[in-house]
Amino acid sequence: MAVLSFLIITTAAISNQHGNMQLARQGMMRARQLAEMGVAVAVNPQIKPGDPLLQRTVSGIEKFAVNLSTEESRLNLNALLSDDRLPILERIFISWGISPGDAQSIAAMLMDWTDADDLKRRPDSAEKLDYAQKGFSDRPLNRKFISLDEVNLVLRADEIQNAKPDWRSYFTLRGNGQLDVNMASAQVLAMATSASLENANQLVHKRNGPDGVQNTLDDTPLQSLEEALAMLGIAGPQADSIKPLLTLHGTTLRIESIGTAGDSNCGISVIVRADSGIPRIAEWSEFPVEGAQRL
Repeated sequence: MAVLSFLIITTAAISNQHGNMQLARQGMMRARQLAEMGVAVAVNPQIKPGDPLLQRTVSGIEKFAVNLSTEESRLNLNALLSDDRLPILERIFISWGISPGDAQSIAAMLMDWTDADDLKRRPDSAEKLDYAQKGFSDRPLNRKFISLDEVNLVLRADEIQNAKPDWRSYFTLRGNGQLDVNMASAQVLAMATSASLENANQLVHKRNGPDGVQNTLDDTPLQSLEEALAMLGIAGPQADSIKPLLTLHGTTLRIESIGTAGDSNCGISVIVRADSGIPRIAEWSEFPVEGAQRL
């Protein structure tokens, strides 16, 4: 009798667990569908940041919310790996707590990874022989990065990860290599231009309009790079050198859509290129959403 009772209880528990998993899967599938609905709305060329159609409640427990920005709101890592822009990358690493000497060394390693020769930029950088001594005969690749994950293959890349675990959110490999002053965060603007964070925050506050929220109908975009540089407190030769790095309008759209179905959430990130006049999806991926169920 005891054995029979145990089997009944166990079977009921397994059945209940299976049922819960099925419900969770169905919820996640619906959340993904809702996120895809948001993407479908956002890719319409008539939709602009702040459009009410980007936030929709489908039912009492179903909704999607979309954020529109540009890929140029992030720093293009490949574009920074040049002689004139490498100091920007070094400055970013230093702002993350990496010592100046180590920042210069790591930045040089990234540039040596992408350049065509096998000559070390600094004695403490790394080239083919250094990688071979570590057992990596196929490194460096001597080409531009095609994935941010490739950065992990570079010697000492773990120091970037340790200093800034979310470092990927600051960089991109898409876009035209410029920084969109109407979309970039205050932190990115300050790091890229060497402006004070206070000045960068004031620019963002002005740009975001009276409600202080980015991508709403109250936004008041900057109308000139001269205005942006003045608000950042940058003038003279420094402004002349930084201005080519900046743009008022990025050309590569980033769509981040979150679908919610009950307790299930799904985030979809899509990068859309429109430089030819016709929107084309260049990248599609899912991203984790805080509070999302794990299966």
